[in-house]
Amino acid sequence: MKLKVKEINFETGNAKDIVLNINDAQELGQKAGERVFVKNMKSKSLEEKYWVAIIQIDYLGTIVEPGEIGVFRNMLREKKELKNETIVSVKSADPPDSFKFIQKKIKGLKLSSEEINGIISDAVSGSLSRIDLAAFITAVSINGMDNEEMTALTLSETRSGEIFYFGMDVYDKHSTGGVPGNKVSLIIVPIVAAVGLTIPKSSTRAITSPSGTADSMEVLAPVAFTPEELNKIVAEQNACIIWGGALETAPADNILIEIERPLHMDPIGLMIPSILTKKLSLGVKKLVLDIPVGEGTKFATPIKGKQFAYLFKEIAANVGIEAECALTLAHQPIGHAVGPALEAKEALTLLRDYSVGPNSLIEKSTDLAGMLLEMSGKAQKGMGQSMAKDILHSGKAYEKMKKIIGAQGGDPNITPEEIKLGPHVKEFSSPKEGYIVEVNNSIINQIAKTAGCPSSKTSGVEIIKKQGAKIKEGEIVFKIYSHSESKLRKAEKVYNATGGPIRLGGMVIERI
Repeated sequence: MKLKVKEINFETGNAKDIVLNINDAQELGQKAGERVFVKNMKSKSLEEKYWVAIIQIDYLGTIVEPGEIGVFRNMLREKKELKNETIVSVKSADPPDSFKFIQKKIKGLKLSSEEINGIISDAVSGSLSRIDLAAFITAVSINGMDNEEMTALTLSETRSGEIFYFGMDVYDKHSTGGVPGNKVSLIIVPIVAAVGLTIPKSSTRAITSPSGTADSMEVLAPVAFTPEELNKIVAEQNACIIWGGALETAPADNILIEIERPLHMDPIGLMIPSILTKKLSLGVKKLVLDIPVGEGTKFATPIKGKQFAYLFKEIAANVGIEAECALTLAHQPIGHAVGPALEAKEALTLLRDYSVGPNSLIEKSTDLAGMLLEMSGKAQKGMGQSMAKDILHSGKAYEKMKKIIGAQGGDPNITPEEIKLGPHVKEFSSPKEGYIVEVNNSIINQIAKTAGCPSSKTSGVEIIKKQGAKIKEGEIVFKIYSHSESKLRKAEKVYNATGGPIRLGGMVIERI
């Protein structure tokens, strides 16, 4: 069937969706959600192949008329030769063999490397629909994956995109997440790079948290680069702090993550390959994995965190990465700032002046950086944190950070005072005297996101006093910053409804 392209002037969550008029769909014998092959008949490329699209149907004819095929804007950006009025060929497509492999996993059976390769290849080509992939994710969540399957999935996802080479010894640090204010990468990267180690830090933007490393770094410098630009930055500075989404690395992993998020699923069988795939794509050979443990994280107890650590190290070794894992405290935020601009300001302040702290940010950053220094041989076993603190205290890490900011197109001389924060501010004071016995991470995240994080860089919260501190009646304990007066009012309502994240108490734990 020959159809004429009609641009649909908005984007869809799946760029490969197309819209057919009900008459054309019936003539093809296809239903909504089924697959068709589409080929540009006017393409000048001899290698132009059919691409797989998923059908959506216009029953009323208000979007596309008979003889037209609706193509969304994000697909038109990908298929640059497609324009309005372009003639394409459309024909029905059967489910690929990988659909049978997904059904096999649903039944709890083990997949071979070839079957995993088939699923990943068809996920990238678009032969598998979002429903198919959601079924695969659910099957892995219920039935798990063994070590051989995770190893095969890691290698297959890595091969799906571009792979960088920055030398024989490339280092990185990653976190499994769950702690607000965890801006330690902004401190670790310049410490490690200051001694000449290569550390190309690629991070995600925040989705469920108030800020990701890329969001905070973007306050200081651009984070989206082409492969050519990235190669130049790392060649000059042996380091970067960038957003990985701008690169063509591991597209298969990105596709799976897009479906995992609305499902609120992150099974270990997919989590470990996801982490390692991104590291392999940037040529990482030695990795420190931060595993926050406690309520609100992926690992509620140290035992569960330790089990994950041993499994992670085994899969990492299978794919050629030496990994060390650190179980870390997750009972309260790292530092006092949560939100992109606030976190960037706090990190930059520490880099410029070691004496201002905060202590939790110093200790965690230098502990993890010290592990990397020991793995590299730059520091003796047990002396890595001391060396990391010396680098931070001496100002060498700050000087390196300035160079990284400059190489990425930011102002290397930016000061903490120049970082703009939300103009709408609300302070909260303690209703009584006492000691802080708990700082609730989940309430902090809820308030920060209500205030506008992470889409608003200037929004966020500041925890003035943390666990263990003595508080006087009327003393300020918490601040909310927002770019919007209405969002600030909503965040204030959340604070009042929850009682706030700061819980006071005396020496009595409970009265019975």
